[in-house]
Amino acid sequence: MIIRNSNVWLPTVRRLRRAPLVALHLLVGVGVAALLRPRRDGTVSCRPLAVWSRVLCWIMGVRIVISGQPQPGAALFVANHLSWLDIFCIASACPTHFLAKREVADWPLFGWLARRAGTAFIRRGGDNGAGEAAEHLTWRLRNRGRVLVFPEGTSTNGGTVRRFYPRLFQAALHARCPVQAIALRYPHPDGIHPKAPFIGDATLLPHLWQLLGELQIVAELWFCEPLPTVGRTRDDLARQAHAQVCAALNLSTSERVPAPMITSPVITSVSCG
Repeated sequence: MIIRNSNVWLPTVRRLRRAPLVALHLLVGVGVAALLRPRRDGTVSCRPLAVWSRVLCWIMGVRIVISGQPQPGAALFVANHLSWLDIFCIASACPTHFLAKREVADWPLFGWLARRAGTAFIRRGGDNGAGEAAEHLTWRLRNRGRVLVFPEGTSTNGGTVRRFYPRLFQAALHARCPVQAIALRYPHPDGIHPKAPFIGDATLLPHLWQLLGELQIVAELWFCEPLPTVGRTRDDLARQAHAQVCAALNLSTSERVPAPMITSPVITSVSCG
């Protein structure tokens, strides 16, 4: 009985231990972000975000396991999307800027940090939100930038990979840079970690509080083979990147709920907790 009761309290103990560290780390992030200055071409270095993200993952008990290698130089990265945690897991392994929904800019503190770190925002449901975002992405890529987008347009519970919308792939065609797909999952004995997805009406702070109680969360990232853009259309790129992600995760491209996923050989392992 004593052991059972202690197990019940363990998540609360973890939250009380980690929450002050997260708050302190956010304050450090505020200080670093305040010191960031745009370069001559108007872009902001993504290296500080990468280091900050690694420490955040370590505090939260997130272990990142990586297969493959990120494309060096300018590249448009595309990934399936489960949670706000995706951003920091990917940034830990691959310094890059992000494209996020406009609502993220209004999140408490995280939104300000995202803006200072050079995140671009897209207006969902606007008359030309995707077009404006594609133009901004093209400018960054032509300046040797690296940008990641979530082309599903929303987050999922990880049981499917929704269709990749092709419009944002146009930026890679204009900038003549490769596209690299990143497959992401949070494995769990039951298939997908039940606490990791950030979907529906979930709000940031309660979801963060839940994650802080977990003993460990594993994030697996597959960097797929880069796709050259010469001679291809944005629809071709979207379909092939989607197929690569589905293949890495052992998911059907028809978006049905799959059988349990098979773990691919791990090339690199980055421990963050």
